[in-house]
Amino acid sequence: MLNRKLARDLVQSRGLLLAIVSIMTLGIGLFVGMQSTYRSLSGAKQRYYADCRVADFWIDLKKLPLAEVEAVRQIEGIRQLQARIQFPATVDLDSRIKPLNGLVIAMPQRRQPVLNDILMVRGSYFTGRRDNEVVINDKFAAANRISPGDWIHLLMNDRRQQFFVVGTAISAEFTYLLGPGALTPDPENFGVFYVPQRFAEEAYDFSGAANQLVGAVAPGTNLEHLLDDIELQLSSYGVFSATPLKDYTSNYYISNEISQLSNFATFLPTVFLVVAALVLNVLMTRLARQQRTIVGTFKAIGYSDWTLFAHFLKYGAAVGIAGAIGGSTLGMLLAKGMTAQYQMLFQFPDLHADFFLSTHLTGLAVSLSCAILGSLYGARSMLILKPVEAMRSEPPKHAGRIWLERLPWFWNRLSSPWRAALRGMVRNRVRTAVAIFASMTGASILVAGLMMYEATDYFIRVQFEEIVRSDIDLSFKDVVDRSAITELQRLPGADLIEPTFSVACTLENGAHNRRSAVMGITPGANLTSPRDQQGRRIVVPDVGLMLDRQLATILEVGRGDLLVLRPVQGDQTPLTVPVTQLCDGMFGLSCYADIRYLNKLRGEEFAASGAQLKINPAPGELDQLYRELKRMPAIESVNARIDMIANMRKTFVQGQLVMIFSIILFAGIIFFGSVLNATLINLAEREREAATMGALGYTRWEIGAMFLRESMLANVIGTLLGFPLGYELVVLMTYTIDKDLIRFPVVTASWIYLAGSVASISFALAAHAVVQRRINNMNLLEALQVKE
Repeated sequence: MLNRKLARDLVQSRGLLLAIVSIMTLGIGLFVGMQSTYRSLSGAKQRYYADCRVADFWIDLKKLPLAEVEAVRQIEGIRQLQARIQFPATVDLDSRIKPLNGLVIAMPQRRQPVLNDILMVRGSYFTGRRDNEVVINDKFAAANRISPGDWIHLLMNDRRQQFFVVGTAISAEFTYLLGPGALTPDPENFGVFYVPQRFAEEAYDFSGAANQLVGAVAPGTNLEHLLDDIELQLSSYGVFSATPLKDYTSNYYISNEISQLSNFATFLPTVFLVVAALVLNVLMTRLARQQRTIVGTFKAIGYSDWTLFAHFLKYGAAVGIAGAIGGSTLGMLLAKGMTAQYQMLFQFPDLHADFFLSTHLTGLAVSLSCAILGSLYGARSMLILKPVEAMRSEPPKHAGRIWLERLPWFWNRLSSPWRAALRGMVRNRVRTAVAIFASMTGASILVAGLMMYEATDYFIRVQFEEIVRSDIDLSFKDVVDRSAITELQRLPGADLIEPTFSVACTLENGAHNRRSAVMGITPGANLTSPRDQQGRRIVVPDVGLMLDRQLATILEVGRGDLLVLRPVQGDQTPLTVPVTQLCDGMFGLSCYADIRYLNKLRGEEFAASGAQLKINPAPGELDQLYRELKRMPAIESVNARIDMIANMRKTFVQGQLVMIFSIILFAGIIFFGSVLNATLINLAEREREAATMGALGYTRWEIGAMFLRESMLANVIGTLLGFPLGYELVVLMTYTIDKDLIRFPVVTASWIYLAGSVASISFALAAHAVVQRRINNMNLLEALQVKE
């Protein structure tokens, strides 16, 4: 009998339950989808790393004789060590006017297991038929329509070399492949080129030498101490950097993405499930009160308290099961979409949306738990009722004055409908509080998402278009004198050229040290313009260093303090320099100096390691400039920042548009579901009151307006409370980002709160439209005969 009653109750309350189930479905869908994607991504990474035997560390040097490698290999803790040649190169494709950037890596002549190995995608490994064979990373080849059997040209060590493409490949070393100075992959303009070891030795005059060591360590090895020992032993060979796997660029980005996905897979579903549980609690409390006499009758004819308690919990369990089924289906679709997106961003050989039974079962358990918790209060209220007491109708609530009526200056200004709305809200405190909490949650999610969009735009605009304003950055193979800069000034289309001088070094302050590079810029430089915390331009000091504030914090120095600058190439004599200014960038750990001061420190009259260009946007000028740059062998790389920024905006905008659509949908479901549920419950409890108003001459729209006032007021209050909460959520999220790489700004704008208000009101009005339809179809005569 109780089961048949349960089925009837579920059918009769389907409208109310649909709103709760939709919120719960979304919560479970996010949990299942994100957790499944997290597990798929983590598994794909582990398999990929194992297949390619990814190294535990990278050490970049100027030039190391291979005879010294064996001595390093004997250091305790090293399990495997491999020397290789790696150099940047300029790619000259007949199909592209622009010179492209590339990274050349030497590989064994014959296929053998090596650290940071490659997996072939098309074609084959080196055949040995030609000395000038090359294997290209697959995404670059696909973006530039290069296939095995094609010929390409690379500018290597001042020579234009022709290569025959034998195959394309991928490598876990470059799962997230970034070009110079980029934040997002750009496979069209940056590629990796694997050449035979013998060819690389001849091309770079590196016979019997290498400029990079990659190694794997034994379990339990202290990698930080090991790298210190290796650096100390190889210090005479110019160690540029010693990078553990956790800090290696590709691994850093993918590991950080997996970590953030894990955090969001817990936080976001929790928000929706808490809202669903609270809304379900309101519904169950109302259902228990409505069925008071029925419960009393069941108790009187012999049903035990615990049987009836379990009956009401089944009601909540049915909601939980429905939410779990819908959530599992949604989660699988979400996982497919997310893994497809990640496959476009990263490059895995076998990333796909797997089905994890344990994740779906966990989602079912979580859904049931939240639904049952949301049902406990209503079920408990029936448990404690005595049969005699329960068989009588519930006595009317106390209808005294509410606390707002003690404020005559406010109360007397209100119209009767507004007074009725406020009385209804205050007298139903729990329902009102849940409605406000739900709206606050929806508004906070919406504001946080829109603020992240605004912050991303601000970050790109300030860091990449205001602090660094160049269109093209050039890097020279070796330092050049003033005559080379003069020659650049004659390039077609170059309106402004400013030289730069970069000194790779270690900055030390007692026990605190950091590998960095001091960038020398011209006094009053226009193309690199450091800023302070207020965004004002700072002129680089004539003497001393200008440190990014985050770098100064790491080194525990301030203005006026002294640092030890230890160069890692050339004359490595430590230099003591003052910190004369601090700046505030948002990307990397910048360190600036006057180029004349830095030249003096290095014993140079004038030296430049690169140049920044501002170009003429006139048609044809850029193409002519690129043609000239291809003919200049002294240039090691050409970083077209105009294209890099465009690609960055395209990548971020695509991701942000998906995010904005998602957060509007998520917030909308909360707004719509909570308002609809609360208003329908309010209508069900006051149906007789509404019918009485109709009998007194009020129109259906006027009756609906009474309920609209209550729901809209709770919605507006919750939305206003959600605005500062969303702001604080963004502040919290910025703390989870590694500040050594990116200091994500917390910025806001008036349009964000306007959009939040419009969305909140729009979804609330959409929910009320359903309620108004219910009122318009209500049988007033039947409602007047109802006895609660």
